[in-house]
Amino acid sequence: MSFSTEVKNELCRVSMQRDCCTRAESYGALLHATVFSHREIRLSTENAAIARRLQALLQRAFFVACEPQQQGRKYQLAVTDAAQISRIFDALGYDHKSHVTYHLNRNELDEPCCLAAFLRGAFLMAGTVAGPDKKSHLELKCGHQSLAGEETSLLLDLGLSPKRVSRSGGELLYFKDSTSVEDFLTRIGAPHAAMALMEAKVEKNLRNTINRQVNCETANLVKTADAAARQIAAIRAVLDSRGLEAFPESLRETVQLRLAYPTDTLAELAQRFDPPISKPGLSHRLRKITEFASKED
Repeated sequence: MSFSTEVKNELCRVSMQRDCCTRAESYGALLHATVFSHREIRLSTENAAIARRLQALLQRAFFVACEPQQQGRKYQLAVTDAAQISRIFDALGYDHKSHVTYHLNRNELDEPCCLAAFLRGAFLMAGTVAGPDKKSHLELKCGHQSLAGEETSLLLDLGLSPKRVSRSGGELLYFKDSTSVEDFLTRIGAPHAAMALMEAKVEKNLRNTINRQVNCETANLVKTADAAARQIAAIRAVLDSRGLEAFPESLRETVQLRLAYPTDTLAELAQRFDPPISKPGLSHRLRKITEFASKED
């Protein structure tokens, strides 16, 4: 099951308590129907839960009885009775004799709850969203430019800023930032899906932080090992040719400890002196040893 299907199944469980929101959700679905005209209304979906919800919405909002009919993988809900279509048009404030119905009647969406319900219906019919394991992306397909513009305005009123692009067969409104996707899903009634995306983002950020820390620590270890190897090689070159006495007396203890503890970090090696010395002090001594050895070559 895709994440989009999980989200839509969650939306189908939202209660239908308020008549205004039931009508608004129906409105969002109808404006994204396969056909929405004065002659026919046809809604199509591959999701049985959506088909049942559409049936309930039409019944509760407009008293239109419409049984889903399965045709292959899809469920079709068709309204062809002129009286029922006229009832739907009248309820939404349309002239049922007009052929132009793909515009948004904002008078039907006065309350914030109705705006959210409208978007829920629109998403059920024409929305998709990427899962937590993918890059953030939510889109809403609109079949008409005028409707896409009006829905963009509606989303802006809710504090959401969708991007818009023209594609063959229609317009797409979409979000690519995770915060907008999560906010949109929460507003339309899918908080569990939004939480899943939030948790995935937190986990991803935590994993990236850990990886950066590990990479940084690994790089530091490699750098420390390389530096120790160069120091030891320089020390051995002098010891092999002239012995320990070739080093100044002030550096001999450092030479012996470096050879005795080749894998120690500077901080660890500095603590082995009696008394312990500072890390900068040890670094200075090792630099002096390296310079001394290079002069002896």
